[in-house]
Amino acid sequence: MSYVRIIPLGGVREFGLNSTVIETSRGSILIDAGLMFPKYTPTGIDQIIPDFTYIIQNQEAFQGILLTHGHEDHIGALPYLLRDAPIPVYGHPFTLELLRRKLREYEMDGKINLVPVEHGKQITLCGMDIEFTEVQHSTLGCFSLIFHTIQGTVVHSGDFRRAPKSYGTVDGSIRLFLCESTNAAVEPKCTDEAKILKNIDTIIKETPGAVLVATFSSHVKRIQAMYELALKNNRKLSIIGRSLNQVVDIATELNYLELNPADMINPEMISSVKRDKLLILCTGTQGEGYSALSLIARGWHKFKVKTDDSVIISARIIPGNEIAIARCIDQLIEFGAKVYYPDVADIHATGHATHDEIHAALKLLKPQIVMPIHGELRHMKALGEIVNSIPELESQVIYSRPGQIWTIQQDGMHLTDEAPHGKCFVDGQLTGDIQDVVLRDRRHISAGGLLVAFAVIDGNTSGVVIGPDVMCKGVVPASMEQEIIDAVKQKAQETLKKGLQKELDIPALQTLLREELGLTLKARLGKKPMIIPIIMEI
Repeated sequence: MSYVRIIPLGGVREFGLNSTVIETSRGSILIDAGLMFPKYTPTGIDQIIPDFTYIIQNQEAFQGILLTHGHEDHIGALPYLLRDAPIPVYGHPFTLELLRRKLREYEMDGKINLVPVEHGKQITLCGMDIEFTEVQHSTLGCFSLIFHTIQGTVVHSGDFRRAPKSYGTVDGSIRLFLCESTNAAVEPKCTDEAKILKNIDTIIKETPGAVLVATFSSHVKRIQAMYELALKNNRKLSIIGRSLNQVVDIATELNYLELNPADMINPEMISSVKRDKLLILCTGTQGEGYSALSLIARGWHKFKVKTDDSVIISARIIPGNEIAIARCIDQLIEFGAKVYYPDVADIHATGHATHDEIHAALKLLKPQIVMPIHGELRHMKALGEIVNSIPELESQVIYSRPGQIWTIQQDGMHLTDEAPHGKCFVDGQLTGDIQDVVLRDRRHISAGGLLVAFAVIDGNTSGVVIGPDVMCKGVVPASMEQEIIDAVKQKAQETLKKGLQKELDIPALQTLLREELGLTLKARLGKKPMIIPIIMEI
């Protein structure tokens, strides 16, 4: 029996983790494998990736991984997937070179078949003829994917800024359109790149000191534009940040960037250049803790922001990062810099479709079914409202959840099953093995601190030989610590005496001690730290 199934493993009802399976009776493909950065990091988690159990367990059916573009929320999880499921990867040469550098870090370079594709390329996988059509976004080599399947044509938008003209020439009727919903909820304030560059040019001209521009590392056209603005304003360009320098190296090697070394200044030599002759390009638009911009904002970088300097944060603030970037902005202002960001200045042009462009894409394709992707639920719902506002469309709108298996049938698209799904946490060298209880314990310690109570008892006399001793970390200020420790010691003595009289065993004594000390601290401090009772018997 011939069928076509769509299985989003991530990227629906959330930003990041973009990863979608298309499954037919003749095999499966995966579109993208992205990661997500945690909004807060009290648990020490570095990154979040989709649970790829379904792909790993069925990897013999997967004939390829198709990449829409090279942003981290679309390719960042690939090293973790490919080490367990070495599936061939198809993508633009620029995207594949970004991936190759990642695989090299994981000692996987040369072990995965990387297949370059260009605009207009057609391949056949899983009984589907697949077309790669170029779309405009905020990096190089971005594709929308068109699948000609036994159940009709399926279009995956990828991330796109403008509806491509090729949508108007797709053969046959469109059964399903998987459309990004990033800007569906709120229309972006400024959208014209030429106007953006003019505004940045004005800021550079009016700045008596150094100019610092933060942008996404993959925004190659913006990098080229900043280089040209530096030349125009008689400034030297310096590039700070590992990921940004890596992209510059790749784009230069592939002839997508033209930078004359004579117009550049090594970051180590910044101090030798007059500040009014300096334009610095760096990463950190989302307030990432150890990005170049965050390090500069905290005064931890060799380059120090001063009065008369301007900082331009030329990027959209991704939902969830507002607090981190606001803190970064305040720290920069504290140093005396004037800070420009999208809320106060037109300095960033969106790389995602506006309402007009979403309308245009829908009218060109006239899809029978629309599945919003690449957004939280409010963005997906807003896209559904746009679909319903177009009178000539009578499209079924599907608001999927991760792991749901949707089957395209003659009468529409139906939820037919569920695949293993979820989130895996990357913590240093650990991936996916971090249980919820570990994260819960970390949250508990971060919120209330840690208290350890220690005692040694005599198994023959049921008396306390040593202790109880108490140690606490992060529970109260140092000025209160001794007072709290004395009170906890007193309560621990009373509790042990009561428990030993009842002839409780060691585990029961530890449980009783944990409960009683917890109640005491809750009443005294209004919070309960993590309590670890250690009782030894001799």
